[in-house]
Amino acid sequence: MTEIEWLLIQAGRVTIGDSRGALMFVNNGPLHQINIVTDFEISSTPITYAQWATLTGQPAAGKKSDEQMNCLTPLMIESALNSFENIRLPSEGEWALAAEQSVILQGDFQVELLADRPPRGGYWGAPCDGRPWSSQRSSGGIGDHSAHVTRVWANDDTVRGATPRGVTRQQMGFRLVRFSNEAYMGDPPRLPNAPPKSELLMRETIIALLIGILPSFTWAWFNASRSYLVDSWLNIAVGGIFFSLMTAFLWRPRTPSYRIGTNCGKVKRIE
Repeated sequence: MTEIEWLLIQAGRVTIGDSRGALMFVNNGPLHQINIVTDFEISSTPITYAQWATLTGQPAAGKKSDEQMNCLTPLMIESALNSFENIRLPSEGEWALAAEQSVILQGDFQVELLADRPPRGGYWGAPCDGRPWSSQRSSGGIGDHSAHVTRVWANDDTVRGATPRGVTRQQMGFRLVRFSNEAYMGDPPRLPNAPPKSELLMRETIIALLIGILPSFTWAWFNASRSYLVDSWLNIAVGGIFFSLMTAFLWRPRTPSYRIGTNCGKVKRIE
């Protein structure tokens, strides 16, 4: 089949991200809502060699078969699509909404490439209207971040991943989206640029006292001499703080989530 089969995705809301507070999950937070207000279309399957040749007039590796493509880097794909105003790689929000509407099923590839090129770990500062998240371009026209977001299949679900712009992978394919000229007009609603630092500092101070410093002094009170407590109180406190920080890799309270206001369309925090 040389023509792309486009499937309609109805406008709607989808939630992506993670609210778990441990450091091992921080690059996937915060949990937040994406509100896509315009219908769009997505290819029913990852793009094949034949579909790519028909669409761009540039056969990849000289192939025109119905085998799904896995030989192009993200940079090569974007360069070939520059002449199309309304066709590109899907954003993470568009891909998630299509998956929620049961349009996306696992195919032959373990990894699917997306358009987003976030400038940092986590979603802080990300647009919440479904458009791709890209870093600011330098004066030379090159973005200051070189990795694309991917969705990696794990059993029947996917997790967030990344791949460099100049690298292709044997198990990586891609879909395309087609959208109207009216989509993504104006400035998008965005998440805050960073988590509230004062709240994080207060939380870590309380946790350090409860599970680090106080238990350390309690143990020393019952198991060490009074002179040791007087002479080594700073070491005991630092040891408690260090233990508290180590626990941050595995556990912290869930972080606030964010949604889009129904009437105002602004990003709102949910405790």
